[in-house]
Amino acid sequence: MLASSAFADLLHHAGLWLRGYLLVLAIMAVGAVLERRWPADLLQSRAGQRFNMAYAGLYLVLAEAVRPLTAAASVAIVNALGGGMVVLVSHGWGALASFVIVLLTIDFLEYAFHRLQHAWPLLWKLHSLHHSAVEFNVTVTFRHHWFEMLIKGCLLYPLVGVMFKVSPAIVGATALVFMVGNYFAHLNLRVDLGRYGTWINNPQYHRLHHSNRAEHFDHNFTQLLPLWDHLFGTRWVPAKHEWPATGLDDGAQPRSLLGALSWPLRLPAGRGTGLAGKPMAIDQEPK
Repeated sequence: MLASSAFADLLHHAGLWLRGYLLVLAIMAVGAVLERRWPADLLQSRAGQRFNMAYAGLYLVLAEAVRPLTAAASVAIVNALGGGMVVLVSHGWGALASFVIVLLTIDFLEYAFHRLQHAWPLLWKLHSLHHSAVEFNVTVTFRHHWFEMLIKGCLLYPLVGVMFKVSPAIVGATALVFMVGNYFAHLNLRVDLGRYGTWINNPQYHRLHHSNRAEHFDHNFTQLLPLWDHLFGTRWVPAKHEWPATGLDDGAQPRSLLGALSWPLRLPAGRGTGLAGKPMAIDQEPK
């Protein structure tokens, strides 16, 4: 009986992962259609996109594998710190206010953590994998080191549970907004939002964050709302025709999935860390 129950749980989790992966493929397919119709870069490597897709599949497998650990850590942290200090309304118009509060809180935490990823050498070793992509497109969305999701799942996201007692439906709705926004921000899409270009994170605004030009380093950290960049002095308002090349300042990239997984073990890279100009490790190749 126990064996059959465990097998049923395994099938259930496998089904959830498969549906999640199919959703990723569907969103990336829509993104690819938009990128083909209104591209910011006309010619991009298909090999690079295939690598990103393969890594995305591996990343999602690893995300599912560490989910029990992050879930247990989240519960332990929330319970230890007396979670749910503020009870948020979960019905009527109050639910909308709760949604906005949770959205702004998570967005601010994402902004703060993102700045730490660029400021602390250890976190930058992980995060630089995401910035190593020399071609900016929707397939870069999941090009993060797997250990980053472990850090966020165990430390960052539980803070929301410590602060608020809120309906899971509201949290799920905010997660959906961030998911769509994250894909949108990484599109190789030439879109002009006009006066609203600094109201919401978008392909041009976020592309400047990925720029390999020194003047753009340490700007436009926001996950969703450029409000935080404006408040803390890290906003770079892109000029109408400002679509810079992207990647690390030393051009380093992983050559294989193993290279991506072991990325933090390479020699330090630059991009505003004061480490530019160091020789590249074995699993790096020039731009």
